[in-house]
Amino acid sequence: MKKITFLFILLATVFTYAQSTGSVSGKLTDKEYNNEPLAFANVLIKGTTTGTTSDFDGLYAFNDLAVGDYVLQFSFVGYETQEIPVTIVAGKVTEVNVPMGASAASLDEVVITTTTKRESETALLLEQKKAVIMKQAIGAQELEKKAVSDAGAATLKVTGVNKKEGSSKIYVRGLGDRYNSTTLNGLPLPSNDPRNKNIDLSLFSSGIIENVGISKSFSSTFSSDVAGANVDIVSKEMSGQEFFKVSLSTGMNTQTTFKDFKQINGSNWIGVNTDTKHKVRDLTVYSFDNSFTPNAIKASPNVGLSLNYGNKFQLNDESSISFFLVGSFDNSYLFQEGRNENIIDAGNVGTQWDTETYSYGASKMLMGNVAYKINNNHQLSFNHVFIHSNTQKIEDFVGTTPDIGRDEDDNRLVNLMLQTEIQNKLFTNQLLSTNKFGESVDVNAGLSYNAIYNDEPDRRKTTFIIDNDLEKTRISQNAVRDNSRFYGNLFEDDIAGNVNFIKYLGERFENKGQITLGYNGRFTQRKFDGMYFDHNFTNPRNTFVDVNNLDATFNQTNLDNGVFGVETSRGRNNDDAETFLPQLYDADKTTHAAFGDVVYKFSEKFTANAGLRAENVKMNVAWDTNISFPGFTNNSEIALDKQYFLPALNLKYQLNDKINLRASGSITYTYPQFKEIAPFTYEGINYQESGNPALQPSDNYNAELKFELFPKKSEVIAVGVFGKLIENSINRLERNSAIERDFTFDNSGDATIFGAEIEAKLDLYNKEIDDEKSQNFSFGTNATFMHTDLKFNTNNTAFNYTGTSSQLEGASPFTINADLSYKFTNGEKETISTLVFNYQSDKVYSIGTNFKENIIEKAVPILDFVFRHNFNEQIGVKFNAKNLLNPSFERYRDIPEKLTMNSYKNGLTITAGVSFNF
Repeated sequence: MKKITFLFILLATVFTYAQSTGSVSGKLTDKEYNNEPLAFANVLIKGTTTGTTSDFDGLYAFNDLAVGDYVLQFSFVGYETQEIPVTIVAGKVTEVNVPMGASAASLDEVVITTTTKRESETALLLEQKKAVIMKQAIGAQELEKKAVSDAGAATLKVTGVNKKEGSSKIYVRGLGDRYNSTTLNGLPLPSNDPRNKNIDLSLFSSGIIENVGISKSFSSTFSSDVAGANVDIVSKEMSGQEFFKVSLSTGMNTQTTFKDFKQINGSNWIGVNTDTKHKVRDLTVYSFDNSFTPNAIKASPNVGLSLNYGNKFQLNDESSISFFLVGSFDNSYLFQEGRNENIIDAGNVGTQWDTETYSYGASKMLMGNVAYKINNNHQLSFNHVFIHSNTQKIEDFVGTTPDIGRDEDDNRLVNLMLQTEIQNKLFTNQLLSTNKFGESVDVNAGLSYNAIYNDEPDRRKTTFIIDNDLEKTRISQNAVRDNSRFYGNLFEDDIAGNVNFIKYLGERFENKGQITLGYNGRFTQRKFDGMYFDHNFTNPRNTFVDVNNLDATFNQTNLDNGVFGVETSRGRNNDDAETFLPQLYDADKTTHAAFGDVVYKFSEKFTANAGLRAENVKMNVAWDTNISFPGFTNNSEIALDKQYFLPALNLKYQLNDKINLRASGSITYTYPQFKEIAPFTYEGINYQESGNPALQPSDNYNAELKFELFPKKSEVIAVGVFGKLIENSINRLERNSAIERDFTFDNSGDATIFGAEIEAKLDLYNKEIDDEKSQNFSFGTNATFMHTDLKFNTNNTAFNYTGTSSQLEGASPFTINADLSYKFTNGEKETISTLVFNYQSDKVYSIGTNFKENIIEKAVPILDFVFRHNFNEQIGVKFNAKNLLNPSFERYRDIPEKLTMNSYKNGLTITAGVSFNF
């Protein structure tokens, strides 16, 4: 790009020599970021309206200037405005290179026209344009415009990404949790939930996010345990002047707020539960602190609070230390009313429930970043993130089931209630070092330690029969788990380290490419145990209950009187230590990887990136449960040990300054997760899920072609096609069981994926009314068309698949995201209004076996409205209305009648807030 710019200047100079004109050009560098190029800075010829902005390489140029003296004015938000005199000489090019640094003066004298470069849509779009590998990112500016509150919602704005309703899992090009990976500042993150591989991205609020990048093509520099995408969250770091920001918000839901609500007894309003482990040491003592009876309350409005502070201290001309601190609290109430039926086929219906679900969530987040800039070439930074989340759910089902009471009397209904609480604590610590040696060598390193505490304290399940004739409700006990309490506790620590050596083929910012050699290591260790306390009633038919006072039944007196007994999943012998042994599994995984990566510019148009990664992956899972799996005992272990040599190739051909052609190919793998292997049973109201120790890793082959057009620096139009082959793919499936719905995992067979993606970001209307006023209409959309084909492994004798093939679980054949935004600026005042739309077509929820067809998740359209107004630099307000269409979320069995199995609505959520900058 630089050579093209100077060639253009040279030609212009020759052409205008006889006209007594000249040119001026140069590069802006950023002293605050190790003298990297400073993009999107303003360059103005003082006293005129002639101006430009520096490009992504920090380059700027003025051509055809009349001979004479000028003053160039350089400005950027938070940086010192500089005025430099220059003399234009006929027929010559004058080069003025300017280092820019933060100003200690007030910003009042600076006209702010852009946002910080690493957060703006334009900067990230230009980074996408310049990068060799295919990557999309959404920055803080776009997050605010679209009212995106967290990293999970941010990913849904990227082409080919969707999410399963009611779950934290994202799907990229039809590939779910096990096929994706998550990093924070390039270092891996563990999952906060034993059921998932990836952390719940919604835990990372937009207040700590500089940008979220999604890489759907792969290079040798990051983990190859991925086939969908790597999601990298880049946390904010202080730049510019000291600031302090306070944001307050409140919101309501049309189905929930100010209405009757049930909440679990245990945690407080801010979502803190200090009693996460059971105290039972004697089965004849009813030593549970929490009430079986939910708390009856009125749902309050949702509340949000965040505090942001940043400051920077200059130690000398080159060194500085900066701090960025964020603290936030959010809570939400949600009520869902619907229907749940287990339909086998048109003439065979199992359970039939009317459902009410009460959900409450509260999360707290603290982040601190300290960056020590030793000099322009060396920097150390430390990041600490603490996230505490608590989610509570009461599922209250009333209906009929073949297992209980249906044949006795049609007037008898069954009432099932499950009270679940999940509390997560995540501690993330990262030490990052960036170093530049001379003009052609970089050495970067990172080390992280993460700790996860995942607790499920006192999950309570009750089963009753409602006798309308007697107008009474009594205990039902068809299975040992019908009336029970459960405590689950998980601890996982995760240590990871990266180091890479970069040799530029030329000077750092003017080179033919670079060679990178590096190492990644990761060690993860998990301990999980769970304990069931089952209530075995002596005479359930004659044990009547008051559903509004369940503790009148579940208490010490009734235990003493023999109304019920308490036993664990190991037995009821108080004197046997085995009785108090929890169901448990221990697991560890070690990864060592070395890689070599080369980027080479064959010409100004053609750039290639080739790499090879060697990985050794060892996984051990040992368990002691009361579940056996064919070929394994209930007290066993497995060990997986694989070596991989994985190539990756990315090609970019720049037809001109606005058009890129791209191609990529790679081989990756997918390891099964701890939970997918360990035969531990997770139980819901009418389903259960357990692992499969026989699982093996999958091999993935990935290819992609893409065309990109950048009409303007804020616009893009892109079209791409992609294909994947996943050998021995892992899938979630439904199998036959004594209960109605039983899920596990299996290497189902080979899967192929073919698809096309379209992306567009366009400025529909731009008008500069005067020096202070401007208007802008912008439109963004992306769509994915996809075909997936999973060919079942017919030699698999463990599971009898229905049919010979299926679509992949979670893969929507068609997905579209769109937004229409209006922006009006008048000096310090700024107004933004945005409509955001998302649609996902029907997709597979679970794969059927034993003549059961797949369960399908129905297509859903989502429409949100966002409004934000800044009165000045200090005060702003926002208003959001989410889920305007309030569609019904439904699942159905894939039979010709498409009979609905599940349905509910979430209601419309309205949020208003105010922010203050000091």
